[in-house]
Order: sequence, then C-alpha cells, then structure tokens
Amino acid sequence: MASRTNPENEARELREKVADLERSLKDFERKSRFFEMLIRSLPGVFYLTDHSLNFQNWNKNLEKMTGYSPEELRERTIYDVFSGEGLEKIQEAVGTAFSRGQAFQEAELVTKDGSSIPHFFTGVSARIEDTSYLLGMGTDLSARKRAEDELRESEEFYRMLAERMTVGVMLFHDLRVVFVNDAFSSMFGYEDSDQLLGKDVMDLVTEGFQEGMGDMVAGFERGASKERFFQARWTRMDSQEIWIEGRASLIQLKGLPTVFMTVRDITEAKQREIWMQEEADHLRRENITLRSSMKDRYRLGNLIGKSPAMQDVYEVILNAAATSANVIIHGESGTGKELVARAIHEMSHRSGGEFVPVNCAAIPENLLESEFFGHKKGAFTGAHADKRGYLDLANKGTLFLDEVGELNLGLQAKLLRAIEGGEYTPVGGSASRSSDFRIIAATNRDLLDELRKGAMREDFFYRIHVIPINVPPLRERGEDIPLLLEHFLKFYSEDGKMPPVPGHVIEVLMRYDWPGNVRELQNVIQRYIAVKKLDFARSTTLERDEAAVDGIGQRAEPPKDLRLRVLVDDAERVALEEALESSGGNRSKAAKILGISRRTILRKIKRFGIS
Repeated sequence: MASRTNPENEARELREKVADLERSLKDFERKSRFFEMLIRSLPGVFYLTDHSLNFQNWNKNLEKMTGYSPEELRERTIYDVFSGEGLEKIQEAVGTAFSRGQAFQEAELVTKDGSSIPHFFTGVSARIEDTSYLLGMGTDLSARKRAEDELRESEEFYRMLAERMTVGVMLFHDLRVVFVNDAFSSMFGYEDSDQLLGKDVMDLVTEGFQEGMGDMVAGFERGASKERFFQARWTRMDSQEIWIEGRASLIQLKGLPTVFMTVRDITEAKQREIWMQEEADHLRRENITLRSSMKDRYRLGNLIGKSPAMQDVYEVILNAAATSANVIIHGESGTGKELVARAIHEMSHRSGGEFVPVNCAAIPENLLESEFFGHKKGAFTGAHADKRGYLDLANKGTLFLDEVGELNLGLQAKLLRAIEGGEYTPVGGSASRSSDFRIIAATNRDLLDELRKGAMREDFFYRIHVIPINVPPLRERGEDIPLLLEHFLKFYSEDGKMPPVPGHVIEVLMRYDWPGNVRELQNVIQRYIAVKKLDFARSTTLERDEAAVDGIGQRAEPPKDLRLRVLVDDAERVALEEALESSGGNRSKAAKILGISRRTILRKIKRFGIS
C-alpha cells in the first residue's frame, strides 16, 4: 500500500508546485507589464542600458524624441544618439556615472533625421547580480533655450536702444546702480559706464535733495506710486552741481524690483527759470514798494490805517509776499489777522492759487484729519463719497491756519510731514498724494508758552514760525479810528453816501479802549447807522454817560468838559515822565511799568516831545 501511496502524494505535490510556479510567473508578467507601462509613460526621456550601453528598455518619449522605432533602438547604444562635442560630453558623463554612481551633463542630442535637440542628461548606475546597468533620464531643453535666447535678444535689443537714446538712462536696485547708458555717463562726467556700476545712487544726489529721492524710492517699495516725475540737483564726477529732470518707475528685472529712470540735463533752462523768477519777484517787490512807499499810505489790500504801527505791519507784509517762507501772525481777536494773511497771498506769486482759510478751533477733533487730508469713500460711517481736504484745495496756493494753537500734537506731526515732504495720505486711502502749499498761521496765544507746556511740537513751531507779524490792537493805533470809521460808514450806508458824524461822537470813539478791536468797531458803526446811537457791547459808566446819542446825532445831555482830550494828554505826559524817571530813562522798563509796548511808548514820547 505504501508503494502505491507515495507516487500519488508526490504527483499531487508536484501539481501544486507547478500551479504555484504558474501563479508566480503570471504575477511576474503582470508586474513586468506594469513596470514597462510605467517606464514608457514617464515624462521626459527614460531608458535602461546594460554595461555595453545597449538600450534594454525605454519609454515612448525616447522614440518620439530620436525618431527611431523600437526595433532600431534595440540595435543601438546611447552613444548612437549623440555626436561630435555632445558625444564626448556624454561619454565622459557615462564614465562618471559608472564610477561614481551618478552624473549630469548638458549636450546636443542628434535625431534620426540629423536634427539637434538641446538635452539635459542624468545618469544613475546600479549593479544587479554582477551586472552593471545605467538608468538614463533626459529633458528636452528646447523651450528653455528658446526663452533664454529670446530674453538675451530682448536684453540686447533694449540695451542697444538705451545706448542710442539721447536722454540718460539708469537702472538701480537697492540704491545700487546696475546699468547706465553712455548718455548718462557723459552727462555726469564719467568716461566709462562701468565706473558707475555698483555705485550708491545717493552719492550722485546733491545734499538737500536726498530726502526727496529717499521718499520717492520708499513710495515705490510700499506700492504707493508706480511712476514719479521729479526735478532735482545732482552732482557730477567733477563736483559740479547740475539740475536734472526725469521720470522714475518700478520694473521687474530678472525677478528683482528695479527702478528705471530717464533723466535730462535742464541746468540751463532751470537757471533761466530761476533768474526770471527772481527778476519777477524783484519787479513785484519794486512795484509794491512804489505803490506803498509813501509815508502817508493809509491802506494795503483790505487793511486800513496810516499809524506808525500799521506802517510797520505793511513793511513786513510786503517782505513776506516776496518770499515763499511760512508766516505766523500774532494779534488779539478782531485785529484783522486774516486780512493780513490775504494781503500776503494776493501780493505773492501764489495769488493765482486758492486762499484756503481754516479755523482750527471750529473743527471737531475726530474730523481734523479728514478735513485736512480728505477721505476716501467708505473710510468711515458717513463717508459716502471721496472728499478733497484742505491740503488738496490749497495746492499752488495758501493754507491759512487761524488759531493754529488749537491743533493737537498728533495732527501737528502729520502736518509737519506734509510741510516737509509735500506728501500725505487721505483717510481710508493707501496711495500718497502731494500738494504744493504755503502756510500762513495766526494765533492770539503765546506759542512759546504753548511750546514750554508741551502743547506744541518744537519742530512744528519752527516750521511755521519763520516770518512773524505782530498786528497791533486798535487801542495802540487810535489815530487810525477816523479812517476806519469813514470806511465802515461808506460800507454800511445803503445809498453809498456817508452819513454825518458829530465831532463828539468821534471823540467818544477815540477814547474807548476797544477790547474787541476793529471787529468791535465795525459792529458799533453798523449799529450806529441803523439806530443813530452809539451802543458799546462792553459798556462802562463812562461809555453810558458819554456814548448815548439821539436820532440826529446829538448827545442826550451836553458834555461837561469839551477839553477832556487835553486833560487825558496831560495825564499821559505826566505818567510817561514819571515812568521814565523811575526807570532811569530806560524806555523798555518804562513801557513795562505802564503796561504798554515799547513801540507805543516810543510813539508817545515823540508825540509829546519828551527828551
């Protein structure tokens, strides 16, 4: 039985082994087909060779690239698809791959029809069962080469174009020069363009214009502007300063943000422009001086008064009008500070621009920034449309800041930036704007005291406090009251005829101390014309007794002493003499004792003939 059983068992085991072997073969064939399909579908060129470099396996891209059929490839080696210098490079790379494990090489692959294709070869070697194999991969560089050639041709074209331009061309990155054309080099006195390469652009900019250059570059960097027009003074190689005019814009050069700038030398034209401006300013000053040089001039613009105090104010106004410097006007309320500002504006070269008056104390603090710099639609609740700010309106003109001492420190800082650089950003906006404006400020406060208390920035104070003008109160220029009276009587009379004013009414007006200054006088005259009666808003017993007049301009009661003016003069003379005596003849100390200005005491000394 055993002899019969063993052959059966052996046969069964053999059949099972055969079945297992067949399954293994089928699995191997399936995996081989998958592997072959994977290789043939890989992107780029992919192939496998033995040590003899005959193609063992490859993907379809090799057939497509070389133009050889599968049968033709089986009869060829890797060296058959390269020739000349490319073959030498590949032979060296293959040797490196077998000796070191991998190699990389760029070479021209030659197709069946003799065409050349730029090709990047990657070779990796492996040893399996004592046989060396080479796994080769390749990339067609044709598209990249075309792009490089086009880029090179484009660069050569633009370089050639730049070299032939008559204007100067410069490119810089991170403030370092990367290209200049011959025209630029020649403009700045350099024999060779290479002398400027790598140079810091700021070394070319004249001191005083470097800040503007830095602001322009910073604007490009933060995306606030794409192109800028500019005029500035730059310095040549021989240290000579020239005026240039140009445009700058931000471009991408080899992936880097680069400033592209074209410039031309405008020194001659600029010097002529400056000369003409100086000549025009001179003629304007001369014209103003001729019109206003008479000692008995009684008005300037809408300002009225021929007193020595007002003559001094007129002189400063004329000087201020001939310059572009900022002005600060000091004076009590009602003295006519805005009229002074308007006179300066109308006599200056900015008279063609807007005069924009701003009462700094009348603007709610939460709206200050919006009012000055404007805002964009949607910047805040209620911002239904874009709005221009005061700085925008004052472009090429004058910005009058009345009660400037009311501005908070934050707005002072932002205004200072706009004054110094001419740039500001509207509320809710991202792009900077610029405005060319002149500031004339006015205040009835002691700004130095505000500075000491920390309520005013020192840098802002000195920016606006360039030309100070002190407008005298009406009590210090009583001789101007008749002129002002005549002016207001004509202005408020309906028929244009000036009504008669009795002498004693004028006498009362002359004696009143006018705490509200010219504005109060204006109101008093307007009421007098309406009711034919003097009525002082801040009346005193003296005013009630002596100011009331009836409908025909007569006092309700006759004055007790028509020589009151003489008595007042005598009292003033005695007070002056006593003050001078107690101060040892020091007029400044005497003025302090009397509580009046030094200018007033000098005028009264002259009037009374006190030596």
